[in-house]
Amino acid sequence: MFAVCGEEGSFSDVFELSLGAMMMIDKFQVIERQIWEEEKKFLMKQIGLMLVRNESIKFGDYTLTSGKKSPYYIDLRQTISSPITMDWISNSLVRIIINEIGKNKIDKILGVPTAGVPFATMVSQKIALPLIYYRKARKEHGVRKKIEGSLERNDRVLIIDDLITTGESVIEAAEAVRGQGGIANELVVLLDREQGGTQRLRESYLEPHILFRVSEAFAWLTQVELLSQDEFEKIAQYIEQEKREGETDVQE
Repeated sequence: MFAVCGEEGSFSDVFELSLGAMMMIDKFQVIERQIWEEEKKFLMKQIGLMLVRNESIKFGDYTLTSGKKSPYYIDLRQTISSPITMDWISNSLVRIIINEIGKNKIDKILGVPTAGVPFATMVSQKIALPLIYYRKARKEHGVRKKIEGSLERNDRVLIIDDLITTGESVIEAAEAVRGQGGIANELVVLLDREQGGTQRLRESYLEPHILFRVSEAFAWLTQVELLSQDEFEKIAQYIEQEKREGETDVQE
């Protein structure tokens, strides 16, 4: 659409006004991004406190499924027994969707089993989008599908999980969606364990949107004296080592 310029105004005047309006919009967007980053920090603190309180995050010496030793343990399945914590987490995931993706760019919500399914269920109800979920083992009867629920060709599917470790289970879910004709390019999770998973996801054409990284949460827990300085340093060394090993595995 072109502006019609008469005696009272020139094309350059209209152009300058339009340019000024665009610059103002850009300024608003910058401010909104700053506000969102501040909101994410607040949500991290509130949810981090809840996770420690209900023992979804524990500190000590633990042996992981992989056989590796870890100075902390995260089990977000524990949160299903705390309705308030579940509500805070699911609301935070919805805020990520609104601020970083946009509801109008999503057709279906997919939960990654097992920990991701309760969060995906709550999110789908809160934003009124259909839920589907991924079966790790394809059923050998009926239609033998790996995706439960209604998935149409070219449906834009948002994947939801609890956290990122290696990213393998999310990549498998995305491949299952793509195999049935859907589009899976976005992931929303609560936290990143910083073990190379985000890089693997991006290499599989999945963009991760996270509320916080474990190192950020542990730094704040140390600041408010819920984690000792000695414990924090031990955990920070572990995270850095896992990060380096994760990056090496991705390169190989």
